[in-house]
Amino acid sequence: MTTAKNTQFHTAHARPLNSARPLTTRYSSLGSGIAVESEYVGKPTCEKCGTDEFIYLESYVPPVFRRDGAVRTLGEVAYTCTRCEDFSAHSVPASWTPPGWYLG
Repeated sequence: MTTAKNTQFHTAHARPLNSARPLTTRYSSLGSGIAVESEYVGKPTCEKCGTDEFIYLESYVPPVFRRDGAVRTLGEVAYTCTRCEDFSAHSVPASWTPPGWYLG
């Protein structure tokens, strides 16, 4: 059995590839040439309530370090405020970890 292949491609049916938001990149001042997406980096805090008291962490991805100890990628966190039910997800500083978190 072989897979079917559509040989009649028409541009009228093609959708343009637009990103959901424009990406802006900046280059590290250390001259490493690593492109980093400039976006919000901060500790999890509800913007509406102005506190982290009601934060429920949905997921946490720890940062990745290079062999020389420099940060390759920042950690990421996704959370919901249980007071106003606002959801947010963003990068966190490499020094931040959830309470009680440790690498075993």
